[in-house]
Amino acid sequence: MKAILRLLPALALVAAAGPLHADDVTDNLDAARTAYEAGNYSESINALDAANQFIRQKKAELVMKLLPDAPKGWEAAEPESEAAASSMLGGGVTAKRNYSRGGNSMSIKIQSDSAVMQYAAMFNNPMLMAASGAKMETIKGQRVTVSFQNGETSGNIKAVIDNRYYVEIEGNGVTVDDLRTFAKAIDFTKLAAMK
Repeated sequence: MKAILRLLPALALVAAAGPLHADDVTDNLDAARTAYEAGNYSESINALDAANQFIRQKKAELVMKLLPDAPKGWEAAEPESEAAASSMLGGGVTAKRNYSRGGNSMSIKIQSDSAVMQYAAMFNNPMLMAASGAKMETIKGQRVTVSFQNGETSGNIKAVIDNRYYVEIEGNGVTVDDLRTFAKAIDFTKLAAMK
């Protein structure tokens, strides 16, 4: 009991100090505000840009976790992510994973917060899709476009999720059913729920 009573002042000091460590985002936001209030606008902009990049990186890591494992008979490479600043080609978050089966290959790419979303309406327009040769289908409740010609061994499936995520599944040396298998492995509901 006496030992606990001796620790109380130290615990009170720790509690009063608040969080011991902020993260990179809040550190840079605080630095931007301080620099702004001091009239150092260049430093404030740099700190805001850094915070922006840290946020994009965090989001890319979360999106990357939604890339599915390899279906039976396929092997999966490690997922990759990229978070480009908004000043670079419109910026954005990209998560990608490659899969292989012998000489066959498949990739899944998920993009958000990028210039590609400006073209999202095109992927949801049945007339434009028909003109391009793609066919619309519904997979797991999600409207997708399928581009795969009879007699060919390559094609793709594309989808726009919640007007915020662009998903592209591309395969070489595959069947259209292989493409559908990979599309079914994606959790579209979780992706749509991710803000």
